[in-house]
Amino acid sequence: MGRKTNVVLYTFGYGGRSVEELASIVAECDAVIVDVRLKPFNGQKGWSLPDLKARFGEAYHWWRCLGNVNFAGGTPKLKDAKKGVALLAQLIETTSPILLCGERNPWMCHRRMIAERLQKKVGCRVIHLPLLRLDRSAKIAEQLTLDFGLPAGHVRGHIRASRHATKSQRTQKPKGK
Repeated sequence: MGRKTNVVLYTFGYGGRSVEELASIVAECDAVIVDVRLKPFNGQKGWSLPDLKARFGEAYHWWRCLGNVNFAGGTPKLKDAKKGVALLAQLIETTSPILLCGERNPWMCHRRMIAERLQKKVGCRVIHLPLLRLDRSAKIAEQLTLDFGLPAGHVRGHIRASRHATKSQRTQKPKGK
């Protein structure tokens, strides 16, 4: 599959946000919502499957295959990553999807992992919404030119720890003693 740097995948974490905020983004981007929660039901008003389906109609999709089976804690694991990413690759050919999950911070959510996999597969741009910008009237299209030159998954100012990282030599216990 060819690289498509002109297509965009958005992500949105609704924690503490209103449905109207998402609705304005959907309208502005002419996008569809892909709910990536394993269980799309919660107590926050407007964010359960029936509410979202009623509000957005055909622009809302729940794809359980992209749900995190370890949502209660632990390393994120998608229910069916291969199927889900393949479906997203097909969808992004025709529209801009918005991955929806409850975690407000994309760096703490499995939707970032999904976005990185799709980016690797089709070469799309990934934008985590809402963008942090003081000028609320700025359009998302204006902000697409932001490029910090960071590798995928890099948090500015932080280096991701390797899961194989070892303790420093000063904190290691001497071997054989």
